[in-house]
Amino acid sequence: MDSESSSPRPFGGHRDHPRLGIATFVGNLALMALLSAAVRELGTRGYPLGEVLLLRYLFAAALFWFLLLATVGVAGLATRRPLDHAIRGTSGVLSLGLFYFALTRIPLADATALAYAAPIFITVLSIFLLGEVIGPRRWLAVGTGFTGVLLIARPGGAGWDIGVAAAAASAFTGALVAIWLRKLASSERAVTIGLYYNSLGVIACLGWIGIAGWVTPRDDDGLLFAAFALGCGAQQWLLTISFRYAEASLLAPFEYLAMVFAAIAGYLFWGEVPLAPSWVGAAIIAASGLFIFTRRQQLRPQRPAPPPVIE
Repeated sequence: MDSESSSPRPFGGHRDHPRLGIATFVGNLALMALLSAAVRELGTRGYPLGEVLLLRYLFAAALFWFLLLATVGVAGLATRRPLDHAIRGTSGVLSLGLFYFALTRIPLADATALAYAAPIFITVLSIFLLGEVIGPRRWLAVGTGFTGVLLIARPGGAGWDIGVAAAAASAFTGALVAIWLRKLASSERAVTIGLYYNSLGVIACLGWIGIAGWVTPRDDDGLLFAAFALGCGAQQWLLTISFRYAEASLLAPFEYLAMVFAAIAGYLFWGEVPLAPSWVGAAIIAASGLFIFTRRQQLRPQRPAPPPVIE
């Protein structure tokens, strides 16, 4: 679920078409909510999580192979930083796997809101891993954001579930992804980063399935798997297009619509209605994340806007 990097645009030059960029970005978020619903449904039907993840990574890897060959060719595979790619890839696989697991245990809106707490963890980790200095305003945003997390998690209350811990861990590992993307962005193409990450995801899931086993889709479940696979490809393409036509600073305020779309999907498919603390917590997390993003843009105006990194 991360989209933070600082490398040059990897999929062709930026074209100024903000309305198209916003429309495709919002479409990507709406499709993400439907994909989350599909993950939940496949999980309830007894399909292993590794099997669902494998499908997602296969389609993403295929897309990145296409982008690589269409832009820089096989020369784009060259890298001098295999260890950094391994750390970024492992963190990404863990982040997405934990998020998918959370979707099978807690309401879609809660899982999505907790996963979007990643900017809060990024701010804290940047101190230790990037040597950044965080001012009092961002520290206040971090503390406020954690309050939002606690409102959703409600530790010790009826809302607590292992899925809450998984969603929070997904945000933390997602923050590690963002940190390592900043490290890699100084020398690596975003298409190369994405290809190595998704290829590692395929390998990890094949190993997972080798241990846990494979469940052949039953009856019309194959249609749901096919729809999920096509949806993954479409969502990744919309995300790529959106950052090609609009700057990240323009799209950032729309990112938290993902929480709204997840709440709608949860209600339509399972009748889930987020409790008041969840709504308040989600709003606090969104406000904190937007403040942190805006403040970072203000303090580093010389840095290029981040391109998409498909997760």
